[in-house]
Amino acid sequence: MQLLVRVAKYNATPRAVVGSRTISGDARRDRVHNEEMGTKRSSVSPEDQALFLDAIGGTTPLPGRDRIPVPPKPASPIRPEILPPTVKLTVEGDGNRYTARGPGVSVQQTAELRTGKLRPSATLDLHGEKVEPALAKLRTFLLEATRGGHRFLLVIHGKGTHSEIGAPLREAVLSDLLGTCSGFIHAFATAAQSDGGEGATYVMLRGRK
Repeated sequence: MQLLVRVAKYNATPRAVVGSRTISGDARRDRVHNEEMGTKRSSVSPEDQALFLDAIGGTTPLPGRDRIPVPPKPASPIRPEILPPTVKLTVEGDGNRYTARGPGVSVQQTAELRTGKLRPSATLDLHGEKVEPALAKLRTFLLEATRGGHRFLLVIHGKGTHSEIGAPLREAVLSDLLGTCSGFIHAFATAAQSDGGEGATYVMLRGRK
């Protein structure tokens, strides 16, 4: 097809006539550029493409409705470095009622703790929670209580009477108080009956240094 170019006397931009259509020089350059982009070769070589097809040979894509999204791993509410170093606590009790005390804490102090005369300034109710979420809440509770200047707390964990495998939450809470969270603890003891008895624990925090 023959292109006739007409140049206006005072117009520096050439315009081309194609058939009955007039195309400006800018539009013509854009069309040529697009055609060149369309003819560029793929960055994947034939050899790489062949290797990829060979590797996935025989596989069948899963239908969209059968794909199970993997939820992101929940972030830990407390970074490990925030928890204080663990300490060894002295434990006394008969398996149902118990006390535990940190270094330098007297038996008289734990005996007073068990009476319930000291009233808790903060309470955490974990009754009915699953173990892992409950322990995360326990650690956050102890950390925030320490930062807030609280000393005497009540943690409600239940007795496990409705569980077929004992009292997993109660045992997990006590184990965490004796282990991972022991750096927070001045002393702890089974609560008085008026505060839940074996289904709850009094916790006295160490003073902030």
